[in-house]
Amino acid sequence: MKRVVLALVVAALLRVAASSVPAAEKAAAPSDVTLTGEVLDLACYVGHGAMGPEHASCAAKCVAMGQPVGLAASDGKVYILVADHADASPFTKAKTFAGKKVEIKGEVAEKDGINALTVHSVKSV
Repeated sequence: MKRVVLALVVAALLRVAASSVPAAEKAAAPSDVTLTGEVLDLACYVGHGAMGPEHASCAAKCVAMGQPVGLAASDGKVYILVADHADASPFTKAKTFAGKKVEIKGEVAEKDGINALTVHSVKSV
């Protein structure tokens, strides 16, 4: 009986320890890539090509209004940024960098010509 209780306590402690590690510190998934580029508000970018430091304040306002967010990556592609269902905090943080250069780690997907990047971590560059 004591062994069963001990095993349950150990299992509970391991679960608590694993859940207390911030997402940014968790190991990257094997399919993650690292991309650098500018965080865009896609409404202004698609509508009239707006980007760059001179557009940063407008981009921040548009993102705050709920406009979609993207990344103009150094690989020449534009990615729609999406939140990870398990932890949306890196995506939420990425939105605060509207109009600025960043490095994002995440998982890339492509469907019908649309590029998406699930944000797992983000930092300013």
